[in-house]
Amino acid sequence: MNKTLFSYILIVGITGTAGATTGIVGKRVFGQEEIDYTGFNPESLRMDGAALVTEYDSNPNKTYSAAELINIGLEKYRQCENSYSIGIGIADTVVSQTIRNYQIKNGDKYFEESISKSSMVALANRAFQDGKDGDIVLTLGKPSNEDTASYPENGTSYSQDDYKAYLGKTLDEMFIYLIHNNSLLKDGTNIEKLSNGDIKVTASLNPDLATYYYKIQMKNISNLDRLPSFNYLTHVYTFDSNMMLKHLHADETYSASMGISVTIKNTIDYYYYPGEYLKIPEYNEKLDYSIKGEE
Repeated sequence: MNKTLFSYILIVGITGTAGATTGIVGKRVFGQEEIDYTGFNPESLRMDGAALVTEYDSNPNKTYSAAELINIGLEKYRQCENSYSIGIGIADTVVSQTIRNYQIKNGDKYFEESISKSSMVALANRAFQDGKDGDIVLTLGKPSNEDTASYPENGTSYSQDDYKAYLGKTLDEMFIYLIHNNSLLKDGTNIEKLSNGDIKVTASLNPDLATYYYKIQMKNISNLDRLPSFNYLTHVYTFDSNMMLKHLHADETYSASMGISVTIKNTIDYYYYPGEYLKIPEYNEKLDYSIKGEE
């Protein structure tokens, strides 16, 4: 088995739709389903999070759909002046591969780190963005263990458009999935009010529609033969009583091809710290991946 097959894991990152599915056609290529997105407009599956937050703040007792609640929570998090999140996960295929992810926002400055390591592959990258309209600098590093990597002082600078075309989203967007009433499946999607006041939203995602930008990111960062094919995606979001994002559990299975096809299962937990300041690290400064507080 070629070790590059294990570099398929993308460490994330993150929506009416008349004509939203136009051109979506599935076909089999070497045993793997490949989707033809000709004519597909992914932006038709992007909900107006800012408008939803305004509506929610004035009418929190209204009945909202699962997709609306998720977008309200994600947008509230995006609007925080300062925030950070930590992702901890495992990708299972022939061997297990650790997944680590950091996102930091300091005002209009943004940072992301992704590290993935197994006995057969080691991948790391850091990205910096200064301002919502600023260029993005991507630096490729080398992991020394599951939580730490070393990086060169200089990276590659991308315009906003070029970076999004390459990796699916800019850093200020934060979330790469397309969460919309039409990109969630009815079966497996539900809303719960927990005894502590938290709101839990379980979302079963349409594997073709919700993953469009995610697939682009995975294909380009891992140099895949074609877009990966998702079989199953479930997200479980936990928000506090004010719809501020606390936790996301992501469970996904997909097939990817580089010469041959393999199936990979990702299980990742993301812990969010809205309103909390964490200094964006220098190019080679280590981050702390320990988790504090409750989910």
